[in-house]
Amino acid sequence: MDPNKPIVDDDEEGGDENYNPEEEVTGNWAVVNLPEVQVSTGEEDEEVIQKFRTKLYRWAKNEWKERGLGDLKFLQHKTTKKIRIIMRQDKTNKVVANFIVAGEKMCQPMQMKTNDKAWLWVCYDCSEEKPQVDKLCAKFPNKEEAEKFKTELVNAYESNAKILKAPKTEEAKTDDEKPKEKTEAPADK
Repeated sequence: MDPNKPIVDDDEEGGDENYNPEEEVTGNWAVVNLPEVQVSTGEEDEEVIQKFRTKLYRWAKNEWKERGLGDLKFLQHKTTKKIRIIMRQDKTNKVVANFIVAGEKMCQPMQMKTNDKAWLWVCYDCSEEKPQVDKLCAKFPNKEEAEKFKTELVNAYESNAKILKAPKTEEAKTDDEKPKEKTEAPADK
C-alpha cells in the first residue's frame, strides 16, 4: 500500500482521486435566521405536586418491556383540580406515560413480589397514538421513594374520586345536562 496515494473508499462508486478531506469547502452559503418557536408541552395549566426519578416498564407480550428512565410527575390541573401522571423519557422527552389517576379497578398500587422498590398498577394510558389499558411498573432508587410514590398515588386516586363523583354546578353542566324550560304548545281554537 502506497502511503502517498489517497485512500479511496471502495464502497462509493466513482471516488474522486483528487479529493482532499482537509481542503476548505467554499461556497455561497446563505445565513438563515430561524425564529424562536414557543413549544407547548400541555403542562402549562398544571402544577407539579410531586416528582419521582424512576425507570418505567410496561407489561407486553408476557414480559416487562422498558419504557424509559426519567421523572414521573404528578400534575394537578389549576382549575379542575384533577391529577394525572406524566413521564417523559430523558434526553428525547418522549412521553412514555400519560394518564389520569382514576377509574374503577385502575391505579391501585400493588407491590412487586420480587422487588420491594417497585410498584405495579393498571391504568388507561394515553402516551401512545391509541389510548389503551396498560399494566405499568415503576422501579425506584430506594424503598423510601417507592413508599412515597405509593402514598402519593393513593392520595391522588382518592382526590380524583371525590372530584369525579361530586355533583356538577349549574355553570359546569353542559347544555345537554341542563334542565330544559317547558314550553307549552299553542292551544287550538
